[in-house]
Amino acid sequence: MKKKSKLFLSFIVILIVLAIAIIGGNIFIENKMETALEENLKKAEFKYEDLNASLLGRSASISNPVYNKNGMQINAEEIKIDGIDILEYINNKNIEINTLKFTKPEVTIYTEAEKEKDTSEKGNSAEIDLLIKSVEVVDGNFKMAKNDSVKKQLFANIPSLNLKQVSVNRESLKSALPFNYEDLEMISDSLFFNLNDLHDMYVEKMEMNENSLIFSNIEMKPLYDKQEFQKHIPYEKDRFNLSLGELTLESFNWSFKNDSLSLESSTTTITNGDIKIYRDKQVKDDPRQKPMYSKMIRELPFKLKLDTLKVNNLAIQYQELVNPKRGPGKVTFKNLNASIYNISNVNMDAEDFPRTDIDVQTQFQGEAKLNVNWNFDISNRADVFSISGQMDRISSEGINQFMEPALNVKAEGGIRDIQFNFTGNNQNSTGDMKLVYRDFKVEVLQNDGEEENKFLSALANLIVNNDATSEEKEQEGIKTQRTQNKSFWNYLWKNVRNGALKSFL
Repeated sequence: MKKKSKLFLSFIVILIVLAIAIIGGNIFIENKMETALEENLKKAEFKYEDLNASLLGRSASISNPVYNKNGMQINAEEIKIDGIDILEYINNKNIEINTLKFTKPEVTIYTEAEKEKDTSEKGNSAEIDLLIKSVEVVDGNFKMAKNDSVKKQLFANIPSLNLKQVSVNRESLKSALPFNYEDLEMISDSLFFNLNDLHDMYVEKMEMNENSLIFSNIEMKPLYDKQEFQKHIPYEKDRFNLSLGELTLESFNWSFKNDSLSLESSTTTITNGDIKIYRDKQVKDDPRQKPMYSKMIRELPFKLKLDTLKVNNLAIQYQELVNPKRGPGKVTFKNLNASIYNISNVNMDAEDFPRTDIDVQTQFQGEAKLNVNWNFDISNRADVFSISGQMDRISSEGINQFMEPALNVKAEGGIRDIQFNFTGNNQNSTGDMKLVYRDFKVEVLQNDGEEENKFLSALANLIVNNDATSEEKEQEGIKTQRTQNKSFWNYLWKNVRNGALKSFL
């Protein structure tokens, strides 16, 4: 009996010793963990309200952390660390964590803030070897602004963000993105971006995962109405009002290579868009040279590779105001569908660098079927291009939507068919054109845009060759010189106009 009592007593003593050792060890290691965290947070210039660590729970939590330096301000309700691998740290000095969770973080970057010189020694930080199996953000906000007194340049509400297998090491710290990850899932809503001094952009929702990036309900809005807009521009400039139902990038990948952003997608789709463009021609011309689209893509400040871009059900309206008394001339494209292949500025020195091909089907002025095939080589510094198209019957009413208010000219009769084919570069072009018209006559209007100027109309119709009820003309060797401070669309219009004039005269 005494032997059993001694054994029982010994067992109790051992349990007590073990309990004291565990509790003591837990307190000791917790203090070590807290001290290490405090020292690292202090080096990183984080302030916080409370810090707790648990050896048994292998976790730590930081309440109300705040970071403010070099124009960046970060604060959160809580940062929680779960699943700290203590043995891995003791044996190999590597930090491995199962979950790092940020609750209600707010990140603000002030782009015009003064930056302090970094005098810290980077040798120790370069020895970091950190692996976090899951990083979670709940109810986060991101904001970018010039300073405290002006409106935001960028704002995004981020209800959910999850990164898998996040690692930081000596090599990753050398990159513009100082960490690596294997998978990313993010949902953002209420996305706002200040494009420039004239337009803002809004996105209702953005979803990003391992394979795709989806933007829903995109809007670009002008900051001023049409009259006020002209007071804020030194030269002619387009006023945009845009809405897109959805923009999807499949097999989407982004990365930083040599501190340069790279974006890639196998299939990009734009669905259900409405674009309204307004230009006041009373403002003086912009004298600066306008690049061709191939040059714009070639000289983007980031790398871009879109294998296929599909446009489904887009509507475009362009208005041009020449004389306020006559109102703006209008050009519309409805039910526009397009397939665009090989938009890329990656590996442009390669011998097999692909040509960009564009196929478009639409309704011109809401009535005439128009098909366009266009191609160019982004790597070609002469901006060589080829464009051909065919448009069927269009009435005088459709023609006059633009001609009457913009050119003070009114057409009678109609055009039954137009076919064109032009090739050129950023300097000049040549091509051919076929034009079929019926009873085509021209009225030159008075300055008020209403009554006919009979003398000029008679003179115009003497020049226009319309004796026959139906006429078919084919013109070859149509030459056009590009106006360098005008867009590609002005260039194309000059080609078509030159062909039409040769057919009528």
